[in-house]
Amino acid sequence: MLAPQLRKSVFAKPSFEPATDMQKRISIDHLKSQEVYGKESEPVEMADFTPPKLVGSSIDEHFRNIGEIVAEPYLSMAKRFAAIPDDKMPKMPSANKWLNRSGWTRYGPDGETRKVVAPDAEDDVLVYDVEILVPDAPYPIMAAAVSPNAWYMWVSPYLTGDSSRNRHLIPMMHPGQRKPRLTIGHNVGFDRARIQEERLAKRPPLGFLDTMSLHVSSGGLCSQQRLYWMRYSRAKKENDKEYLQLNADTGKFFDVSSLNSLKEVARHYCSIDVDKAQRDMFVVGSLKDICENFAALAEYCAMDVDVTRKVYTKVFPAFLKKCPHPVSFAGMVTMLEGYLPVDRSWPEYICKSEELLKELSGAVTSKLRDLAEDALKSESPMDDPWLRNLDWTVEPQKFTKPKFKADGSYAKNGEPRPYTKQLLPGFPQWYRDIWDKKFKRPHITVRTRIAPYLLKLKWLGYPLYHSSMYGWAFRVPINDYNMSINNESADLQLPSFKGMRVLEFPSNPDDPEYEKIPAEDSNRAFYFKVPHPDGESANCGNPFAKSYQTAIEDGTLSSAYPMAKQAMEMNAMCSYWISARERIKSQFVVWDGDAEDAFTGKPLGLGLPESDDSDTNSESGPAGVILPIVVPMGTITRRAVESAWMTASNAKANRLGSELKSMVRCPKGYRFVGADVDSEELWISALIGDSQFRMHGATAFGWMTLQGTKAEETDLHSNTARILDIGRGSAKVFNYGRIYGAGVKYATTLLLQFNPDMTEAEAVEKAEQLYASTKGKNMRNKRAFGRAFWYGGTESYMFNKLEAIATSDDPRTPALGCGIADALKKNVAGDRFMTSRVNWVVQSSGVDYLHLLLVSMTYLSRCYNIDMRFVISVHDEVRYMVSERDVPRAALALQISNLWVRSLFSYRLGMEDLPQSVAFFSAVDVDHVLRKEVDMECITPTNPTPIPPGVSYSIKNILDLTNGGSLDPPQNSDSTDQPTSLVDHSLFPILKNVKVQKPKNSRAMELLPSMYENKPDYLWLTAQMLSSSTEINALLVETQHAMKKYRYSHPAAKHYKKTAGYTETRCVQNNSK
Repeated sequence: MLAPQLRKSVFAKPSFEPATDMQKRISIDHLKSQEVYGKESEPVEMADFTPPKLVGSSIDEHFRNIGEIVAEPYLSMAKRFAAIPDDKMPKMPSANKWLNRSGWTRYGPDGETRKVVAPDAEDDVLVYDVEILVPDAPYPIMAAAVSPNAWYMWVSPYLTGDSSRNRHLIPMMHPGQRKPRLTIGHNVGFDRARIQEERLAKRPPLGFLDTMSLHVSSGGLCSQQRLYWMRYSRAKKENDKEYLQLNADTGKFFDVSSLNSLKEVARHYCSIDVDKAQRDMFVVGSLKDICENFAALAEYCAMDVDVTRKVYTKVFPAFLKKCPHPVSFAGMVTMLEGYLPVDRSWPEYICKSEELLKELSGAVTSKLRDLAEDALKSESPMDDPWLRNLDWTVEPQKFTKPKFKADGSYAKNGEPRPYTKQLLPGFPQWYRDIWDKKFKRPHITVRTRIAPYLLKLKWLGYPLYHSSMYGWAFRVPINDYNMSINNESADLQLPSFKGMRVLEFPSNPDDPEYEKIPAEDSNRAFYFKVPHPDGESANCGNPFAKSYQTAIEDGTLSSAYPMAKQAMEMNAMCSYWISARERIKSQFVVWDGDAEDAFTGKPLGLGLPESDDSDTNSESGPAGVILPIVVPMGTITRRAVESAWMTASNAKANRLGSELKSMVRCPKGYRFVGADVDSEELWISALIGDSQFRMHGATAFGWMTLQGTKAEETDLHSNTARILDIGRGSAKVFNYGRIYGAGVKYATTLLLQFNPDMTEAEAVEKAEQLYASTKGKNMRNKRAFGRAFWYGGTESYMFNKLEAIATSDDPRTPALGCGIADALKKNVAGDRFMTSRVNWVVQSSGVDYLHLLLVSMTYLSRCYNIDMRFVISVHDEVRYMVSERDVPRAALALQISNLWVRSLFSYRLGMEDLPQSVAFFSAVDVDHVLRKEVDMECITPTNPTPIPPGVSYSIKNILDLTNGGSLDPPQNSDSTDQPTSLVDHSLFPILKNVKVQKPKNSRAMELLPSMYENKPDYLWLTAQMLSSSTEINALLVETQHAMKKYRYSHPAAKHYKKTAGYTETRCVQNNSK
C-alpha cells in the first residue's frame, strides 16, 4: 500500500470503518476458490515524498475546491448567462440591417451600429457561430455573435472585396485584453478553429462551451437507440398510429431525447423548427453567390446563434443536474483547448501518402488486368473451378438493317454494317462489365465482384464461389467432406467440417433463388459459407475486407497465384489511408505567416519557433497549427469525439499513412509530456467490485488487476487467454468487451473473427466457458435479494455492483456523481439496453478520471507557474506541450495528479488507502513527436526513416530530477522570473484569489453513502462467491432457520445484521470449495 508520507498527505483523517474480520475471511475464501490466493506478485517500486497539501480536509473536499478554482470564472459566467430571460436579450436585427462590411460590426439594442476590432470586452459571454465557403477554403467567410448587450456580425475582407486572399481569421479579443471571455456554440470546436487568438502559441483567456456536449450528457441517445428513435420520428411525422402504438416503449425515450444536430436539439428543447435551406449556399455556392445573397445568409447565420442561445438556456441547467461537480464542467472546457503543432513534414506526409496510394492501387489494378486478359484466353474455362463462375455469355455482332433497291440488290451504302457503338461484340459478358470506355481497357480492383475468381482465391484450400443468397462460400468435393467427417483425412491433412452447416440450394430452375453452378454440383460437392465476424447469420461480402486480413496472413485465405498474395497485401497496405484520407486531408492547418493579422494587416505570426529538425531527421520549415475539432462529450458515456486524431491508429510497418500522429511535432524549446493511464477502466471496474469488502484486491478480478503477473499467468489477460486458448493480446479485446457489458454473442463473434476455421458451435461453447469462469452463472430467482445476480466467477462481485448502479433509479458515477442520460434511466428504458447502461457506468467513470486528471494538472501548473498547455487527450492518454525547462516539474505534476485521482476514487468507494502499484503512472513520456510509445520508430511505407526515440521517466527518475519531489523551480533556475510562453497564469484564478470552502451539499456528495457499504451484508457477499445454485439455496434456507431461531426478520435486499457468526462458520466449513 501507499508509502507513509504519501498516505499521510492524502488520507490524513480516517472517515470510514476499515474492513471487518468477516469481510476479510469471505474475501480469502473467494480468492482461494478462484485459485489466486497466495500466488506471487511482482515487487512494487516504492517511492515516498511529500506532495502539495490538499485544499481541504479530505481528498474529496480537495477536488471540489480545486474544481471550483479551475472552473472559474467561466462557470459563474455560464450560470449568469443561462439565467437571462429571452425578453432581456437584445433583439436580432432584421435581414436588411446586416452590413456587408469587413471585420466586426456591433449592433446595439437602440439600432446603433459601429465598427469594432473585436466584441466589446464587457461582453464577456458570447453565443457564436461561423460559416465557411466549403468549395473555396476552410477559412471563415462570416460569423455572428450575441451578448446580453448587443449583436455582432463579422464579415471576411475576402467577401467584401477588401482583400484578394481568403486567409482571414476572426479576432475575439482586443489587443492586450486580459478579461476572460466565454464563447458558446453548437459543436463549438468547429467555430473555435476559426478564431485568430486560438492559433497563437500563448493561450488566450478564452473558454468554450459546447451545447452539443451539454445536450448529449442529459438528452443523448446510445447507438442502439438511435435507429429506433429515427424510425419513431418518421412515424410521428407520417402520423403512423399503428407503428406508434406498437412501439410505445420507444416513445418513452423518444420524449426525453433527440439526435445531436442543432435542428433536432432545438425541436426537442424549444419546439423550434430550424430552416436549414440556406446552408446549401455555403456548401455548393461561390463567392459571388454569397455576395448576392448576403442579407439572407447573414440572417441565417444570426438565426443559428439565436437558436443556440435558446437551446443553451435549457441544456445548461440540465447539464448541471446531471454533472453537478465543478470538475466535470472544468474538464469539458479544458478538452476544448487542444493544440497540435506541425511543420513542413505535414504536407509532405499527405503528398507521399497520395502518391504511394496511386502507385500501389495502379499496381494492383495492373495485375488484375493481366489476370483478366489471361482468363479471356482460357481454352476451357468451364473446367476451371473459378472461371466457370463467370458469365461467359457472348453477345454476337449486331449489324445495321440492310437497304435494297427495287431489283433486290443493295442500295448505295445499304449493305449491313457492324454497329459502331456496340460494346465488345464477341466478348463474354464478364469482360464487357469491366471494360472502361474512357481508357479503352478493362478496369478492375479488389473490390470488383469477379476479382476473387481471377485471383483464384481459396478458403481452407477450396475454391471460392459467390452466392446471391449466402455471399462468398467455398466448394468442397463430397469425397473430401466424407473423409473429414469420418476421420479418414489424417494423411491428407484435410480441414475439419464438423459443426459447419452445408448450404442448401434449390434444384428447380424456376425457383427465384435458383443458382446454376451449385445445382450442377449437387452430386459432386458441398458448399460452406466463408465465416463472417458477425456470426453464421451474416454473409461475407468481400474476402478482401479488413476483418479477413488475419486469414490472409495465416494462409486460411490463399490463392492459386503467388502474385495474388502480393495483391492482397497491397490492398491491406492501402486500407488505412483509403478510409482516413479525406478526414486527414481536410485538417485545417494555419501556417506561420500565411493568414493575415486582423489587427495589423500583416502576416500573422503564431509565436512558435521552427521544430527541431535534429530530432526528426528532416528539414523543419515553417510552423503550423491544427486545432482538433473536439466534441468534449460526444457520446452518451460522455467520451470525447473527434474524427481524425481520436481514431488514429498507431504506426504500422505495412500500413500506408499510419504514422499520422507522429506528424504532430514540437517546436524548438518544447517537449510533449504525457502518460497513458494503466488499465484505467479495468481498475475502476475492479475497484467498484472490491468496494463491497472495503479492501483493494479483495475479489479475484481486483487481485488479477492489481497483482496478477504475465510470468505467473495470473493477470486478467493471461487468464482469459488460457481459457480461450488464444494469444494474450487478443484476450484484451474480450476482457474490455465483457467489462463494457457485451455478452456471449459478442465473444462468439470475436472468436470466429480470430479463428476463421472454428465452427460457430465451437465458438459458442468456448464463449460460454469464458463467461461461466469470469462473469459467473446467473441466479434468476429474485426471492432472496430482490434481484437476479451473478455468482461463482472471478468477476461476479464486480458485475453485480455495476448492474446495481446501472439499474438504480438514478444511476451516478462513483467519483463525481455524474448521472446517466434520461433515455437510459430505469423509468424510461425499463430492462432494455443493459449493455449500454453497464458500459455507461465504466466508461463514464473513465471520463471522470480524465476530467479529474486535467483539472489537477491545470491547478498545479497555475500554482507552480509551469509553462505548459494542453495538446490532446484520447480517452486514457493525455499530452501537454511543455517548455523544456519545466519538463521535470510537468512530469511530477502528472504523477501527483494520478495519485490524487486514484485516491479520490478509492475514497469515494469507502477505502482510505491505495496500492502503491497504481498510485503512479508506470512511465511519463517526454517526446518531440506525438506517438503511443517513445520508442516507436513509426516506420511505414511512407516513412521509411525511423524517428529518434523520446525519453520515458519512472517515478524514481522524476523524483531524482525534481529534488526529491518538489514542484518548486530549482534555486539555480530563472524559471520564477522568466515569463511563460504558452500561458499567462496571472489571467486565471489561483489559490490566493479564491475563497476555499467546505463543499456544499450536492448530488455528488450525497452519492457517497450509497457507494460506501456502512453495514456489510455477509450473506450477500457469501452468496456471490458460491459455485452453484444448490449451495446458494442451502445457504439461504439455513440462514432463514437461524434468523427464526433468533427472531430476526428477513426482508429481501436488506442488510443482515446478526448472521455474521453463522456465515463465518459457513465460510470456514466450505474453505475447500
